[in-house]
Formats: sequence, structure tokens, C-alpha cells
Amino acid sequence: MMPTSATADGVWLDTPPLQTPRGGLAAAPAPCPPGLRQTCVYAFGGVTPRGLTHTVEAYSPATNAWVSLAPLPTARSGLAGKAAPCPEAVKKKTCVYAIGGSVDRVAQNTVEAYNPAANTWIAIRPLPTPRSDLGAAPAQCPKGYGLRGACVYAVGGRTDTDPAVRTVEAYSPATGTWATLPPLPTARARLAVASAPCPEAPGLRGLCVYAFGGRNNAGFSLRTVEVYSPVTNAWISLRPMPVARDSFAVAPAPCSDGLRGRCLYAFGGERVTRTGVRLLKSVQEYSPNADTWSILPPLRTARDLLAVASAACPKTSKGVCLYPLGGFTTSLPPFLLTDSAEALDIKHELAPARPALGERPYGGGGGKPDAWQGGRPGGPQQGSQQGSHDNERGDQRSDGRADAGVNDLDDAGTGRSGPLPG
Repeated sequence: MMPTSATADGVWLDTPPLQTPRGGLAAAPAPCPPGLRQTCVYAFGGVTPRGLTHTVEAYSPATNAWVSLAPLPTARSGLAGKAAPCPEAVKKKTCVYAIGGSVDRVAQNTVEAYNPAANTWIAIRPLPTPRSDLGAAPAQCPKGYGLRGACVYAVGGRTDTDPAVRTVEAYSPATGTWATLPPLPTARARLAVASAPCPEAPGLRGLCVYAFGGRNNAGFSLRTVEVYSPVTNAWISLRPMPVARDSFAVAPAPCSDGLRGRCLYAFGGERVTRTGVRLLKSVQEYSPNADTWSILPPLRTARDLLAVASAACPKTSKGVCLYPLGGFTTSLPPFLLTDSAEALDIKHELAPARPALGERPYGGGGGKPDAWQGGRPGGPQQGSQQGSHDNERGDQRSDGRADAGVNDLDDAGTGRSGPLPG
């Protein structure tokens, strides 16, 4: 029996756009830097009309404005980003982690952590396996690997030799070490990963790591959903997504009206089949408690290679909002980037209308920038529309309670600005 679907409420709110239009970026909620209060939404990395960017911006719902911060040390796209406890040297703080990615189509093992309290970046022990197009999520560390406290999980992605991998590695800020964990049952890249309360199953409790969709070795989109439990140190397969998609974004937040606990929200992306590529504007909500999917108001503009984070709604509203950021709005040349940073109020408080934000061309040539740098280069590519599309976008083708402190939402949805406990 497939999970049921329903239509949930929710409205789009007007928010200022990103200062820099870009795709293939990462985002995470974390305590604001000095001068701002509560929780901010951080956007970092990706590709712009001029190529890869070091740009880091933070949005403050309290001021309804973006500010520029210390730049990302290593410009790259196709990276994963999550908030988690800082490395041991930075006591009792929350950091934003920038994990992997690609530069000039080469997968990177670079890991850097941003400390909002000091507005500085810290170099972290690199990924054991260089990867791009991966996902990441925080959850408690598993036992038996020499890890301790909360871990950052790096899941799936692509390497320079494999278009989709099963690799799963976990980093413990408390010990400063990585460990290789049981692999994904299904190899995939361009997947979406997030942590949320575990589904109801024997032996599962606390937070689990969910891996949604993605693209397989043949270059086609998947409906696959798999979940990892740190308690059992094993993956299990769940019922598939209603729609196959890759290059999309997922974030946790409180469930909408009619559901309890925390839910996971999927935004945009694309569907690649044997007949072509279709950009998506759909927004769907998954409830681990009910094992159901609900339909929310769609994005104003279909887009892929976007990022999303949850935080308090803008000062004109109340509750928790989800902020989908940036992305590409075309699947064939001319490839267009957006600076969109609209907010979805899942509790449907105030709902001012707003037209779709303008789009900006990538510029230069006929190819789409490789938001994955092995998915979209830092410079334009030449060639026919279909050939450019295949190379640039599809070079892989041929209130449930969470464990305290390690859910993405703990600092985002409650208005707390304190550190995530490790």
C-alpha cells in the first residue's frame, strides 16, 4: 500500500532576494553572527554568472535582510551544508559545515566549518572519499567507531570515477575524526538528505538520517527513500516518494496543520527519464509519524540545484518558515540563475502576494554552469543545446522528539540561538 497523499495549507511570503544569483549552493540554519540575533539562514558556495563563488550570505528573519560574511575559503559547487556542533576547539558553539563539492569537474574532499560567533572559517579533516553532489545531515554518532556525541553524516554523491556511489561517512566534531559506515542500499548522486525523528520500526528511536531521491548510475531520477538509524547502524528502505526527482532540496521543520511532530519538506528539482528532463516546482511534505506525503503550494518558478533551510518567519509573520534559495530555472540553454529567496509559511499566518523574482542568464556561452563542477562548470560550455545539456546537467548519464541538539531544526524552528549540544 502506497502512502496516502493530501493537500496541506501554507503560503508564500515576500522576502529579499539573495545578493548573488546562484545555483548548486548549500544552505543551513544556525545562530546569527555578531550584530544579528536569533537564528539566521546561511547560503554559501555554488556557481554564479561569473563562475564559482566564495560568497557567504546570512538572512536574518528578525531584520528581514541579508548580510555578507567571511567568504568560503574554497569556492566550489555541488557541496553539502549542515549545522552541527563546532569542532572540539570551539567550545559549545554551533558551526555551519561545507562538505565536499567539485572544482573544474573534479570532486573535492574539502571540509570547512563556519563559526558564526567569530565570523571565521575553520579547516576540518577532509572527507575520506572526495565527492560532489552528496547530501549531509546531523544526528547522533553510532557506537563502535571511536566517534562521540553528534556527527555530521556525508551521504552518497559522485566521485571522479563513479557517477553515483553508496558511500556514507560520518564526522565527529568531538573527536575530529571520520568513520566509514554501512553504505546506502542504492547508489545515487544529487540526492537530498536530512535528519528527522525515526519512522516507527522495531529498534528505531531518536533521530534518523533520511536519503531521498537522487540520480542513479544510468542518469535517471529515483523515487527511492532509505533511512539510517545510528542506534541500529543500518539502513532500511521506506516507501518511495510520490514523484521521482533529483537535484532538489529537503529540510526539516514542524509539521503543518493536521500532522504532529517534525516533517521533511521537499522543494523543486528535476525529473530525468528516457524521454527528457523536466524541472519541478512541486513542494511536498513527508511525515515520518504518519508515513504520508502532503502537497503544499508550489514554488512560483520551477527550479533545480537550489538549497533550502528552515528558520523563523520574517518579522512580518510568525512561526517557522522554509526558505528555498537560488537555483536554475531552465533545463536547456540559455541557462538562467535565480536570486529567489522566498519563504513558505507552513502554518499559513500572513500571506502577502509577490510575483516571481526575475531570472538572470548564466551568460557567455551556450552551456549551463556546472553547479556540481562535474555537473555544471564554473564557465560556459559550448555545443548544441542537447549535447550541452547532457554534458552539463547529466554528465552522469551512459512532535516527534529529536535527540537533543542534533536536529537541523533545533536552532531554526524554536527561536533559540544557543549552541547545539554535542
